[in-house]
Amino acid sequence: MSQSLKCSFDKAFLERARLLYIENEEVSRKEATEIFAVFFKKVLIARDKEEGINVFLENRSEIDIILLDINLPNSTGIELLEEIRKVDWDIPILIVAAFTEVESLLKSIKFNITNYIVKPMQLNTTLKIISQLMEVKEQKRELARKDNELKQFISILDSYNIICELDLEFNITSANDAFLSNSGYELNEVIGKNISDKSMLCSHETQGMKIQDSLLRGNTWVGLSKKVSKEGNFYYTHSTILPIYHNNGKIKKFIEFATLISKYENEILALKKHILILKSENFKAYQELKKENQSNIELVGNLQQEVNLSKSLQKELDENVVNNQKLLMEIYNLRKQNSVLLEKLYVQEKRFEEFQSAVIGRR
Repeated sequence: MSQSLKCSFDKAFLERARLLYIENEEVSRKEATEIFAVFFKKVLIARDKEEGINVFLENRSEIDIILLDINLPNSTGIELLEEIRKVDWDIPILIVAAFTEVESLLKSIKFNITNYIVKPMQLNTTLKIISQLMEVKEQKRELARKDNELKQFISILDSYNIICELDLEFNITSANDAFLSNSGYELNEVIGKNISDKSMLCSHETQGMKIQDSLLRGNTWVGLSKKVSKEGNFYYTHSTILPIYHNNGKIKKFIEFATLISKYENEILALKKHILILKSENFKAYQELKKENQSNIELVGNLQQEVNLSKSLQKELDENVVNNQKLLMEIYNLRKQNSVLLEKLYVQEKRFEEFQSAVIGRR
């Protein structure tokens, strides 16, 4: 691990994080642990598959992120990754692998790895990646907290407000007790009725179709409604109709919150305003999670490019080996031919010497 450190990450996220580090190579493990201990709230260590799964199970509730060397003895890194995912599919896991360990990287993808770090592990890069992951994890926690808070506010509103849910065609799909009490209808009588039905709604301060068009574009409508009870009596409400979204950002349904005019008006309006703020914050958090998902898609694409490059290099290496073998065979044949020629030359020289001796003897 490189010891050169120019801080490009948020230390605050690391200071609140608990890391499980699994590495079998003693020197690397010791050096990295000494550095991690400076930045993280707590560092848990394991040396092999068995110790890794035991430490994880014993400390699962407090571990925030796992850093795993995929090259454990006897290919147990992938096995350990699989065992952890059987218990917890979502905990962030970073794997450390050499560039040449392509097969292990490909196998690890199906176990929902969060990211990978190429050996030799660079300190600044590793801490930066973990810091970013912890930031995303805290954003998710904050989103869950706000969702819970939103449910609590809706529960409070339900006890004070006239509430009904509408589908995308503005038909009533549910209504609370206050709605039924003021309208005089039974629940089975209002389910499926359109909110603009003349038997239930006398008028809006704005034309009904314009309100629906605005809501379908994602806007919130706030205004006064003149409603009709089952007995034909009029009652007036201050109504807020807002869209509720799927995780993909598309509108799922609408909810109308209404209160009888002059009853708890200031308190209800304050609660509604807070809900709108929470809705806006939740949408922003959704956009951040969407960016994270895009980053993961790019990670898989980059890894596939590296795999293709590795295959190309392997192909070139194989071709070079074949060419070298051909050259060695040609050199062998040339040497063999040269040996034959040398033998022939030796015979010719012998004959020439014998011829010279014969000529001299005749003289």
